[in-house]
Amino acid sequence: MILHRTLQVVGVLALLMCLNLAWGATPWGGGEWSRARMLYAGAGAVSALALIAIGGLGVALKRAEARAEALQAALSRIEDMLRRP
Repeated sequence: MILHRTLQVVGVLALLMCLNLAWGATPWGGGEWSRARMLYAGAGAVSALALIAIGGLGVALKRAEARAEALQAALSRIEDMLRRP
């Protein structure tokens, strides 16, 4: 779980850095428009979003496993109750 949250934090930090890079590629953040810098920021943002998504999938998988274990325990209790005379 810690690994997944770490992936998400790194992804968010990378996304913020990419937004900063993209801002510098505009006339408001830099001297003039820079297509190369904007493309580089966009490619980095895709990777950052992938890290966030991978971390989110890992967290969702852990939650689903915990939910499945809880359901299995409930099913075992119900089966035990049905087996009693």
